[in-house]
Amino acid sequence: MSGKWTLLVLVLGIATTLLNLALLAGQLATPATARGQSTASKLLDDDDFTDGLTKLIRKTVRDYCTVGKRSSIDC
Repeated sequence: MSGKWTLLVLVLGIATTLLNLALLAGQLATPATARGQSTASKLLDDDDFTDGLTKLIRKTVRDYCTVGKRSSIDC
């Protein structure tokens, strides 16, 4: 029984490795201009997203500084 599991794990490992290599080859073969505009660029052009991100960052910094005053962290 142990040999069957070892073989199954080995086959799955090799299959995963080959799939990853195929994906990597596809990424390297596609020129950057053919991929189009990145998702990150589209998100940063969205005003609702940037406003929400700004509020989240400000809240995080405010919370960190509030805790920091108790823990003598200089903000």
